[in-house]
Amino acid sequence: MLKRKPTITPESRFSKAPPGFALAGTPGKWPWERPPEHATAPEAVDAIIENLEQPEIQEEYVKLLAAGLSIEEMVNTATKLGFMEGKFTVDVAELIKAPLAFYLMGLASEAGIDAKVFTTRDGLAPRTNYGVSDAQLLNIMRDRNPDFERFISSEAPRRQQEMDQKMSQGFLAVEADAIEGEVVEVPSQEEQIEDEE
Repeated sequence: MLKRKPTITPESRFSKAPPGFALAGTPGKWPWERPPEHATAPEAVDAIIENLEQPEIQEEYVKLLAAGLSIEEMVNTATKLGFMEGKFTVDVAELIKAPLAFYLMGLASEAGIDAKVFTTRDGLAPRTNYGVSDAQLLNIMRDRNPDFERFISSEAPRRQQEMDQKMSQGFLAVEADAIEGEVVEVPSQEEQIEDEE
């Protein structure tokens, strides 16, 4: 038998806690509301690494690294958990991410594991170049400015052919008129000696 979802009535909107209700609760109820166990980043890093160096815990972390869990995920989880347990503040949690990542990279290296550093498909750094590729740019040009696209399409191959021809001759084959700016004559060795006298 199918159950019907209850319809929202004006009365049911008031049956949940209003915004800001958590601020009206007892202060210090949650671990993160109390003073942290480790006030500075070095203290927090030392405490976490001391915990990670226990053989059974270290073995679990090595297994996770071997299974393909990224270092970024492990560090984010450890710092979030430490904050929620009241071990350190949220700003200390952000500050200790890099040292913990380096420690885990060293742990993976010692175990001979090719660990994934980031939470991406290949484990490498996230893509930062979100620009438009040349093919996409030409497609946009073809739609929005067809005259310029025809010029580019006809001019680019000709210039590339000229460049390839010059490059095949070597760098000394560049003509003097191709060099921009003023051409300066270099005095011969005899003229330099005469000037010095």
